[in-house]
Amino acid sequence: MNTQNNQNQNVGTYGIYGSHTAEACPLFNEENRKLLLQVASTFEKDANAKGIKVLSMYHSGLEHTFEWIVEAPGAHAVQDLMVETKVAKFNSTKIVPLRTTQDVVEYCQSIE
Repeated sequence: MNTQNNQNQNVGTYGIYGSHTAEACPLFNEENRKLLLQVASTFEKDANAKGIKVLSMYHSGLEHTFEWIVEAPGAHAVQDLMVETKVAKFNSTKIVPLRTTQDVVEYCQSIE
């Protein structure tokens, strides 16, 4: 399996799935809005300092959900980033290891 074509074999791809309540939403909650603006200004730098590369960040504002995709040395590094940047202060998050569809196909072929 090609492990996402990463040069460092210890790096994996992770999805960070998050959500918050309407009451906690930065659109409507002043405290969390200020926190979000602070976090956003340094998030990629903070991620890079932990060896994490942000690949994409998507949000559904009125669904109060987000999905971010990162390459990281492990799920614990992602967890630490969520705590240290305070993203986890008003979001519940789930960190999920990801593979490309091609990786899954190749794995299935290898066990046939």
